[in-house]
Amino acid sequence: MFIGWLKFGDVSELVHISEEVGWLLDGYHVKLMMMHSPHLCYGAYENGKLVGAIMAIVFEKSAMIKYFMVRPGYQKQGIGRRLFETLLGVLDNDFKSIYLHANPAMVKFFEIYGFNAKMEVGRFLNVGKVPPFNFTNAHAKELDGNNFESIITTIDKETFGENRMEFLLDEMERTSSLKLSLPNGFQHSSIVNARNVYLGPWQVREGYEDEAEKMMRGVLYFRGLKKVVADIPLGIKHVVDLYEKYHFQNKQHFLHMARGEEMNVRFENIYAFSL
Repeated sequence: MFIGWLKFGDVSELVHISEEVGWLLDGYHVKLMMMHSPHLCYGAYENGKLVGAIMAIVFEKSAMIKYFMVRPGYQKQGIGRRLFETLLGVLDNDFKSIYLHANPAMVKFFEIYGFNAKMEVGRFLNVGKVPPFNFTNAHAKELDGNNFESIITTIDKETFGENRMEFLLDEMERTSSLKLSLPNGFQHSSIVNARNVYLGPWQVREGYEDEAEKMMRGVLYFRGLKKVVADIPLGIKHVVDLYEKYHFQNKQHFLHMARGEEMNVRFENIYAFSL
């Protein structure tokens, strides 16, 4: 077994592994991570075959671990532990706060390394069955996103307590990106595969639920009959209520877990996490 850096040529195989383990993976997002932090993207290879992977996105003060997966036939052989410890050893040198979204079955594994659960996360899905609502050209113009970059820079820092723009702005510059903004919030969505639109990041300041609902109507209107997927904080009632009002259903469950210095994330502002 060899642990080495992932290559762009591995992306299609990463997609296959994600399908085997049931993890939503976007090839564009993976390539972007490799471009930003190639030294934090590791693969496990058995006789040249990719059998597992782990990656990380780094921000000003923190790092987020992503796409930690091992092919089903290679699990319970210590491969995941080797991958995780390899990445964690590098991140620990530079970042005092590290977080991830954990499958419930992996919580005890992450707790061994000092990660603690901070918030339950639900993956909500809408399959096109939405209640009727009014949406006009005037509503569309209001959401046109002219001030998107300045609004996201301000509000995302309020929410996460650090500058995360270097990666996020690149992530939201794909051909399928839809960017909406209002004075107290922003929303991004993009097509991740033939079936799904991923909604996120989406943040609105607490107390401006009316702006959040305008954005919800906007994304459902513009995305038409595509399935819209979003990962949301289950402990924030006004967020859950909005999704349920528009007939989204909770299909999967994760835990937002963190290790190290407390980042004081304002979960109440988060209507959808980034991919």
